[in-house]
Amino acid sequence: FRGEALPSVASVSSFSLTTSTGEGAATKVAVEGGAEAEVSAASHPKGTTVLVDRLFYNVPARRAFLKGARAERGAIVEVVTHLAIAHPTVAFRLTDGGRDYLSLPVAGDLLERLAQILGVGKARALRKVEYESGPFGVSGYAALPSLTEGGRAHQTISVNGRFVRADNLHRGLDDAYRATVPSGRYPPVALEITADPRRVDVNVHPTKQVVRFSEERAAREAVAAAVRAAIEWRAPASPQAPRATDRAFTQDRFSGYSPPPTTYPSRAAEDFSTYNAPPPRGLQEARERLSEASRPLAESFAEEPGQYGELPERGGLPQASPEELRVIGQLAAGYILVEEPGSLWVVDQHVAHERAILDRLHDSDSPATVQSLLVPEVVDLSPAEAELAAASLEELSVYGFEAEPFGPRSARVTAVISTLSGRDVAGAFKDALSAISGSEPGRRREDHILATIACHSAVKMGDRLSQAEMEALVKSWLTSRLPATCPHGRSICYRIGLNEVARKLDRH
Repeated sequence: FRGEALPSVASVSSFSLTTSTGEGAATKVAVEGGAEAEVSAASHPKGTTVLVDRLFYNVPARRAFLKGARAERGAIVEVVTHLAIAHPTVAFRLTDGGRDYLSLPVAGDLLERLAQILGVGKARALRKVEYESGPFGVSGYAALPSLTEGGRAHQTISVNGRFVRADNLHRGLDDAYRATVPSGRYPPVALEITADPRRVDVNVHPTKQVVRFSEERAAREAVAAAVRAAIEWRAPASPQAPRATDRAFTQDRFSGYSPPPTTYPSRAAEDFSTYNAPPPRGLQEARERLSEASRPLAESFAEEPGQYGELPERGGLPQASPEELRVIGQLAAGYILVEEPGSLWVVDQHVAHERAILDRLHDSDSPATVQSLLVPEVVDLSPAEAELAAASLEELSVYGFEAEPFGPRSARVTAVISTLSGRDVAGAFKDALSAISGSEPGRRREDHILATIACHSAVKMGDRLSQAEMEALVKSWLTSRLPATCPHGRSICYRIGLNEVARKLDRH
């Protein structure tokens, strides 16, 4: 498609291009509706000006498909904004009817350009991205999960200096923010991907805004790992050499395991009571992630003071170190009140604990603690769920569920990860089955099941906590990787400034 853009535009408009090297006369090329070009001398400063007038004047059928002026202008603003982010050292100005819609002077760097577009306040919620993985380098800025928008208008990805629209790379962004932002919300991101040009096909579309990589999966994983590292405040592991606890739960991880059928024949008349579940084999490595989450709150609080170090600056969260915070009580048996110099924070105890447990499940490096139930839990299931449970016993045991079929429409759970002891075991078991039936084996399924365990393990609204338990919960939450939002993307805490309290009480 190389060289098609200007002739294509010139064929449907009144087109002129004037260019000069700064030495001698300039050259002007004029084309009227695709007719033969007229070349003449002109006066022009060093540089090039392209003028497109009366677009589609000679193609009325195409002009009829244009949207309204506001919609077309909005699309133009979005494209120029992406170009401005991809090229911060170039000044951009976009006007319509005498009104400036974009006026961006030359920026010193990408962060300054993002501050020009998003505003200084939002720019402070951006975190620097620097990452290399095999053939790909990823740099730029990514917003914390607490800053989201309703669309991808402020998600800009460039490949080797060219702004592109690549669904595969956007899926990498979604992977990075999974379980941190609500569905349909998108944090602002500006990334530059560098790769060997021989590995990138830019001739997929005439605009060259759509690209394909020779290693699509590696490109997606590089984007996900780079952004995740930036927003989690820790160095990422290369996707080519993942940690043992980060590997996806795929079929080859289970001895004798095969995915359940997509349809489940009725087996209501069959008696499962004589079914002997195969003993779990080779599962210790997969269970390592579950151990740390098994520790009770009070035990977690007994850690040596100061081991957590200073917290990085994060928007929407207490800025003081854990040692400077003071838990002052519990409101309505559901909210923990935390005092920070100059502020009072109201913390949702359930989602804060859920976030802390989930991150510990992902990061744990110790053997799991699976606790036998004094009284096995019998879980009532539909025929399809019973069939799925019988086919998934070994996978369920990876996550701490020791279970066996118990009649045609139920399962008996005999052991669970210790954080679930005394909690809603039946609900957690059924939600884990739902995750297995609703997704293919892999990282997405693993995330879903671990989030289910964390949700059912966490303290609930209405649970009264001791002072030590509240302090342990707050410290565990604030030192998790993504403390700003719960696994479903909701906010965890709310700040009330002391100045606001003083104003309400007329003490200003």
